[in-house]
Parts: sequence; structure tokens; C-alpha cells
Amino acid sequence: EAVALQREALLANPAIDFEKLLIVRRKADRIGLPQNWQGNCSLSKTGYDNEIATLEMKVDGRMERLYKPENDVFVGDVDLNFDADKMLFSMPGGKDNRWQIWEIAAAGGGLRQVTVEDHPDVDNYDACYLPDGRIVFASTRCFAGVPCVGGNDSVANLCIMDANGRNARQLCYDQDHNWCPTMLHNGRVL
Repeated sequence: EAVALQREALLANPAIDFEKLLIVRRKADRIGLPQNWQGNCSLSKTGYDNEIATLEMKVDGRMERLYKPENDVFVGDVDLNFDADKMLFSMPGGKDNRWQIWEIAAAGGGLRQVTVEDHPDVDNYDACYLPDGRIVFASTRCFAGVPCVGGNDSVANLCIMDANGRNARQLCYDQDHNWCPTMLHNGRVL
């Protein structure tokens, strides 16, 4: 009864006025989180049992799978677009098996690689939709290494590209990572 009451109280919160929560479901033995000086490119690309799913909030806590990779590669960094009809995520793949940005429909179909593989040794990940249709993302195209670990981990700086992956350009020129670009309500990117 206490658990039921707790659930009822939590779901009565007006801030939780939605039916589904978008999640990455991953086995606890392989969480896939880099150290605080690393980016996705420092993570192992394989060995994950993970998927992108939705979790019912108001009904029975049922999960619905939207996407599960065919093999054991990492999927993460999910970003839902403003109309909630498609999402971006990071996953290794493409012709050079580097980190790339992918898009699927919110219902789970229509998988496509967004990033253009114009450099065989560049990783692209952690993307965010912008209101004008473009995408901001992290990329190692700056070819820099984290100074405090002797340059052994690649640095990713923020870049911008068109929705089709074309016209990519670097926005930041930092010696450390730019992580998790997020649209703020005032139109700025955090």
C-alpha cells in the first residue's frame, strides 16, 4: 500500500504531466558513462545490451522498445525533436565504424545516419535539434587531446550541421570537451 501511495503521489505532481518517458535501457553491468574528462570516443563501442524505449508513466509502467541495435553496440545521447516525431542518438557505425549521429522516427522506424563521413578518423556524437532545423553536435574534428591526461583522450568541440548532415562547421575551439548541447527556452544553446 505504501508503494502504491508513493506512486500515486509522485504521478499527481503537475510537473509530470506526460504519458511516456523516453529512456535508454541498458544492463547495469555496462552503463557506458565516460570519465569526467572523456567523451563517447573514449568508451568501448561494443559489449552493451541496450535499447531506446518508452516507459508508460500513468498506466502500468509498461516499456515499449523503439530501437535496439542488431549487435551489441552502444546507443545513447537521445534527443527528441520539438514536434516529438523523431529523435537523434549516438551509435558507432558507418563505413569506418566511428561514432556517428543517427535519427529515427519517434515510433521507432526509418533509421538513417545523419552525419556525413567526410573524415575517416572523426567521431560525431551527442546531438541536439535546433529550432531552425539544424543540428548542433560534438565532434572530434578539432583533432585535439585532453591536456591533463597527456592528450591521450580526444577532445570534442561543438559543431553545427544542416538536418541532412551537410555543411558541418566547428563552433567552438576549446582545449577541453564541449558536452551535451541543450536548447534553452531563450534560444541559446547550453
